[in-house]
Amino acid sequence: MSLSTEMPEVEYGEATETGEEAIYYRHFKPVFLWRLQNWLGIGLERKMKSSLVTVNRMFAKIISTRREEISRGEGEQLMDALTYYINVDTTKYKLLKPSNDTFIRDVAFSLLLAGRDTTSSVLTWFFWLLSKHPHVLTKIRQEINTKFDPTYLEKLVYLHAALYETMRLYPPVPFNHKSPLKSDVLPSGHKVKAESKIVICIYALGRMRSVWGEDALDFKPERWISESGELKHEPSYKFMAFNAGPRACLGKHLALPQMKIVAVESYKTMTLSSLKVTRLKQCLLSFSVSKMVLVSQSLRRCDSY
Repeated sequence: MSLSTEMPEVEYGEATETGEEAIYYRHFKPVFLWRLQNWLGIGLERKMKSSLVTVNRMFAKIISTRREEISRGEGEQLMDALTYYINVDTTKYKLLKPSNDTFIRDVAFSLLLAGRDTTSSVLTWFFWLLSKHPHVLTKIRQEINTKFDPTYLEKLVYLHAALYETMRLYPPVPFNHKSPLKSDVLPSGHKVKAESKIVICIYALGRMRSVWGEDALDFKPERWISESGELKHEPSYKFMAFNAGPRACLGKHLALPQMKIVAVESYKTMTLSSLKVTRLKQCLLSFSVSKMVLVSQSLRRCDSY
């Protein structure tokens, strides 16, 4: 779905949403069941196959077009990830295969998929929380007015803290799972068998009073700021919005500047207001940007987090 007033369907968006839904249910179905459904071509697995056909067709066209542009000498003017990987130096990165369209497709698709819903989800909750906590918005505005430097976004400590606090309460990936290669014992003393699935509820972790204190349910950016006014570090296994360990999010340091830039630019042209719709038990957040109004609809009740 696009932001056009006609709300036309976007083929790529529809395909990825369908595929993500199928992957979501794979977390709960027995492996043999979804594999059987995939083999038979029924249910969500059938839709998944159709989505992959759409995505593969779209990427094949994009990659082919870009290779033609590069062959005509237009690649030097194109500064993007797709061109970078097509032109990558294989003498330096020997495992990469820039001549292989499947490799290029997988890299490009991974980048788009990883940053598509996560960043937009965080920003949606971020603006909604600001509409519910105007004092936080006031502090962010004061910081932007006094410390904003487009070449050094790290100065915006309070904005950074507010984004982290948003992800603590509303992580873009609310749960994850791990499987040990061999039998092990968790720090809690629980024994786990090899290949068993351990589901980690990141959403619940961010709201546990035993981890974050009695005010765990409060939106409080100050918890991320030290007495000296610097950003406070929290262990990645406590704050798992970007995962933890060797599989931590590769795009973390790309996503945070993006969100800060969006927040800063939105501050210049946008006013926030939270509209309650009791009958529908939903919350509408109105973004008034010049003459354009965007409405973001959350899936939770207005009177709670």
